Amino acid sequence: MLFSGACPGLPHEAAMGAKGLGGTTVGVSPAINLKEHVDDYNYPVDIFDSLIFTGSGYKGRNVTLVRSCDAVISVQGMIGTLNELTIAYDEKKVVGLLIGTGGASDLFLDILRKMGKSHDNVISSDDPNILVEKIIEALEIL
Repeated sequence: MLFSGACPGLPHEAAMGAKGLGGTTVGVSPAINLKEHVDDYNYPVDIFDSLIFTGSGYKGRNVTLVRSCDAVISVQGMIGTLNELTIAYDEKKVVGLLIGTGGASDLFLDILRKMGKSHDNVISSDDPNILVEKIIEALEIL
C-alpha cells in the first residue's frame, strides 16, 4: 500500500507506479474536502483508491501522512519534504533517502550529522532498488 501527499509531481508518479503494479494507493490531502482538494489545491484524484482529507493544511497533512506509514521515502524534495523528514525522524520512522536527486533528500543526512543527531533510522542509496530492499530489511527487524 502506498500513502502519498495526494499532490502532483513525484508523489503522483509514485502512485501511478504503485497502481500499475496492482497496489493500493491512498492520498492524504491538506484540503477539507474534495472540492477544496481539486479547486483550491489543484490536486489530482484520478489515481487514488482513497483520499483522506485532513483539513489541516500542509503541516497537518504531513503529520497525518507520516504517522500513517511504516517508512518514509524521499526523492528530491523541497521545504515540505524537509518538514516530512523531520516529522518522520521525530516519530522514529524508518527514513529512506534516494540521494543524488537533489533537494532535501541530499541534505537531510548532512543536517543530522551537523547537529550531532543519530541517523540510525536513516537509510540512503543512489539506487532506488537497493534503497527499497534496505528499507524492507529494516522494517523486518523491527
